[in-house]
Amino acid sequence: MRTAWALIALFWAALASAESRPVQDLPWEALIPAGFSYADLAAQIEAPTAPLSSLADDDPEAQRLYSAMRDALAQAPVVDAYDGLSVRIAGFVVPLEQDEDRVLSFLLVPYYGACIHTPPPPANQIIHVETQGGFKTPGLDEPVYVTGTLRTERHDADLGSAGYTLYAGSMTPYL
Repeated sequence: MRTAWALIALFWAALASAESRPVQDLPWEALIPAGFSYADLAAQIEAPTAPLSSLADDDPEAQRLYSAMRDALAQAPVVDAYDGLSVRIAGFVVPLEQDEDRVLSFLLVPYYGACIHTPPPPANQIIHVETQGGFKTPGLDEPVYVTGTLRTERHDADLGSAGYTLYAGSMTPYL
C-alpha cells in the first residue's frame, strides 16, 4: 500500500511540474487526426436489414445497429502528438464520480447534452478528466475551462468511450 501511495504522489508531482510549462489552448477540432473520416467508422457497421425508419427502439436490429455504432465511435483515433502536453480546453462536464458538491472525475465533452443523449460523440471528442481532490460541481449546462496534462489514454464509461485523459490542475468557468 505504501508503494501505491508513493506512486500516486510521484504522479501528481510530475503533473505539477508539467503545469509549469506553457499551456496550449486546444480547440476540439484539433483532437481529430488529419484524414479521419466518419465514413471510415460507418463502413465498420454492417448495413441494416430493413429501412431505419421502420425500426422501433426495442427492435433487435435497431439494438444491433446501435451497439455496432457505439463500438465504432469508441474506436475513433486520437492525435498522439498531444500526449503529455499542458493544455486548456473548454467543454461541458458529465460527472462520473462526485463527493457532495465536488466532481472528482468526469467526461469533458464539446457540446451540451453529449453522452447524456445518444449516441455519444466519437472517442476523439470525449476527454476523461481526473482530478486531485475534485472541483466544485458546475451545472451540466455551464461550460468550463479545464487545464492540465493531456494523455492519449483511453477510458471506457457507460456514457461513452474517451480517447484522451486529462489530469486536471484547474477548472474555471468559461467566460
